Amino acid sequence: MSSFFPVLPYPCHKLLIVALLAVNVIAYGYYGSLANSLDTLAWLLLLVFYELQNAVTSPIILSAQRQQHIRNVLIAIIIGVFLRYLQVKEWLEVTNELLWFALIALLETEARWPAKVRQFKRSYWLASVLVFLGLIGVVVAWAWQSAWLDVYDASLWIIAFGLIDMDIFQLLQRKSG
Repeated sequence: MSSFFPVLPYPCHKLLIVALLAVNVIAYGYYGSLANSLDTLAWLLLLVFYELQNAVTSPIILSAQRQQHIRNVLIAIIIGVFLRYLQVKEWLEVTNELLWFALIALLETEARWPAKVRQFKRSYWLASVLVFLGLIGVVVAWAWQSAWLDVYDASLWIIAFGLIDMDIFQLLQRKSG
């Protein structure tokens, strides 16, 4: 618990990441296109909803059905932006989005069918690791192209989902057997 936020039972690193992502949304709103702005905002809200779902106590009380509906709307927005990337043939963006879709599928599987995740925990673990390795590969490709804003943005999102929703430290410590 942070001494700066003694009343919030929430790790300071997670608050910092969410704050940086909110700044990202503002930056895209100012410098980016409407599609990029909507995409970034939808991803941020999706991240927050997955985090609220995993929280023991939440300041926002929504039924599971309402949370699922909101996640579905956010995912639809993200798919719309993906279709735009396909249309303009931004292949690295397409690859990046496909990997994020795989991550959403993993998170949705965990949210909707936790018993299946427990039943196939080795496969779930391996799929999670492979998706994160693919996302890191996209960051490397952007670095190779000297697309530093994309490197920063993608790295921040990997850290956000890795630390906040997938809890990558816990994931990597899990036994695969």
